[in-house]
Amino acid sequence: MARAKIEDERKEQILAAFEACVIRLGLAKTTLQKVADEVGLPRSLVRYFVGNRDDMVDLLIERMIERAEQNLENARPDGSAVVVPTLESLLDTLFTATFSDPTSNSIVGELWYLAERDETIRKRLTAMYGRILKLLITQMQAEEIGCNNEERKSLALALISLAYGQASFAFLGLKAPRANTLRLLAGTLIGDAGRR
Repeated sequence: MARAKIEDERKEQILAAFEACVIRLGLAKTTLQKVADEVGLPRSLVRYFVGNRDDMVDLLIERMIERAEQNLENARPDGSAVVVPTLESLLDTLFTATFSDPTSNSIVGELWYLAERDETIRKRLTAMYGRILKLLITQMQAEEIGCNNEERKSLALALISLAYGQASFAFLGLKAPRANTLRLLAGTLIGDAGRR
């Protein structure tokens, strides 16, 4: 049992070093050797614990998915035993947690860039955003927002686009005067769809 814990800790250290390299150098310029230098281990141990560079990218995407899912899990109302959070709490999470971490946003940006040429990464990103999309659609359906699932899907895509766009512009230094402006707009979109 202790060996598994050490292996998990080592893998975590390597992935943290990989993230640091990706943020500093970009994904295209991050090599196993640079990750090994960052974490202070021989390259052979990096390969032993996480595999090759493609395996590391897969682990990085899994890490991003885990973070997003943890954020969504935290969206449950306090003390709630419900499996599905409310739409309001999902929107709060989407605008304040999911796209608010600069590290995650930088890595996702790098992954988007690679996804233009790599079908595997594109599919993984699609799955990652697909989980958020499905959760939003399911909750809209439960709260009877929108006429049908096509309308809900369009609305969910608009909400994700607003949140992702807000994070992208914030990265460039173009922040809204009020931090919650787009979150309020998202609420208005939901309200408009609910009145139909």
